[in-house]
Amino acid sequence: MTLADRLTSIMKEKKISQAKLGEAIGMSQTTIWKLMTGKTKSNRNLLKIADYLGVSVEWLAKGEGPQLKQQRDGTPMDELSARDVDEWDDKTPLNDDEVEVPYFKSIELAAGHGCSSTEDHNGYKLRFSKSFFRRKNAQKEFVICFPAKGNSMEPVIPNGATVAVNTLQKDIRDGDVYAICQDGLCRLKRLYLLPAGKIRIVSYNSEEFPDEIDDSKNIEIIGRVFHCSFEM
Repeated sequence: MTLADRLTSIMKEKKISQAKLGEAIGMSQTTIWKLMTGKTKSNRNLLKIADYLGVSVEWLAKGEGPQLKQQRDGTPMDELSARDVDEWDDKTPLNDDEVEVPYFKSIELAAGHGCSSTEDHNGYKLRFSKSFFRRKNAQKEFVICFPAKGNSMEPVIPNGATVAVNTLQKDIRDGDVYAICQDGLCRLKRLYLLPAGKIRIVSYNSEEFPDEIDDSKNIEIIGRVFHCSFEM
């Protein structure tokens, strides 16, 4: 099935018209029609479309993973977005169920051709619940966060999204997203192991960013991306 097939099928199943979908997410009916007829094979609003339809953006865009809106480990995405958020600053004490991890605001992991920076994180931190880390099998001492830059991982990881990386998880699980350093550039990519010590480097936006193959010795794996957050 193509993107057009999947979109048409789920809209028919949920009895949602092109006009209703377009109005709900702020897109023109013409754009929706182009997606449903295959005139357009991708769109930066796929994330909004998937969210409105209650399906996984990976399934909608590529036909991969479960159809329902879930993460790989089975945690519903709604569970992450529905939590109450309180305002806080550096002087706000941590709750019993909170941990802080470093946020390298000045080091952008390029979801594109790559970028590099050696600037310190200047003390920036992000807060997560301990229960969330337990579900993700992550320890705060080995978690770091970065902003993503570029469109090669759209629609799953939009430009400007914040990703959390588990630096203990360096073993490649085919298809998972990793923060890597390659030729001095920091990047976010899906990785696949190949014979003879090769690694296939894949972008979600494969139309603009074709697959690459490189020797594993040329790739430093920072860690596996286990969480992504962004503003809709």
